[in-house]
Amino acid sequence: MNRLARVAGLACLLALPALVSAQEWGNIKGQITFGGPAPEKKELKLGANPDKDVCEKNGPLQDETWVVNPKNKGLKNTFIWLAVADPKAKGAEAKLPIHPDHKEVKNKDVAMDQPACAFIPHAIAIREGQNLIAKNGSTIGHNFKYTGNPNVEANAGNNFLLPPGAQKKIEGLVADRLPIAVECNIHPWMKGWVRVFDHPYFAVTDEDGKFEMKNAPAGNFRVLVWHGSGGWLGGAAGRNGKDVVVKGGDNDLGTMEYPLPQ
Repeated sequence: MNRLARVAGLACLLALPALVSAQEWGNIKGQITFGGPAPEKKELKLGANPDKDVCEKNGPLQDETWVVNPKNKGLKNTFIWLAVADPKAKGAEAKLPIHPDHKEVKNKDVAMDQPACAFIPHAIAIREGQNLIAKNGSTIGHNFKYTGNPNVEANAGNNFLLPPGAQKKIEGLVADRLPIAVECNIHPWMKGWVRVFDHPYFAVTDEDGKFEMKNAPAGNFRVLVWHGSGGWLGGAAGRNGKDVVVKGGDNDLGTMEYPLPQ
């Protein structure tokens, strides 16, 4: 190779980093608020239910349809997650880049307990590879019925009894666009929700309606928001989410209002 060719080759190599940039990562935070006056807390009326004393051992049970912080209207138990920019993407094109720190699935077991006739947590988001542990931390019997997408065998559902102090491991749940509903038929007011993802960029809002996702890929994406009592933020039109640009470093999405379903 003559000197001119070597110089030309070196120039190409030096130019390569400018053409191919490394994936950047950012942290995402924000808040979901209730669209409308904050509803007053409602106590559930258990009537003559034989388990009433155990169910109300910590005080009257609260209606969990809408759990809203009256101080800032933050909406608890709302799912939010990241998706690729194109809602029609399939297969590999629909996969999100995963930060090295998130490659391995951590915390293999995630529990949903029933210590006092309510599911705790009410809403759980898990990643493929994690197990859902159905627990009964109570002194009375419960059943655990979960129902997901009937066309996805792993998520379709089951129903089993949980004696006091018992637990059962549910393995093999897979990522799906449809949620998994959880209920106890012995105590029919008990409801809960589970969503499963094939990436780590998801969250469930806390008591202030706040959420956070760490080390998300930078670029053009969508955020999707769903609540068990009202469905997609924005109704059917919101099922594809909202466009968002994630930058390297910290990203504050601010406040997103969840309007009451019409």
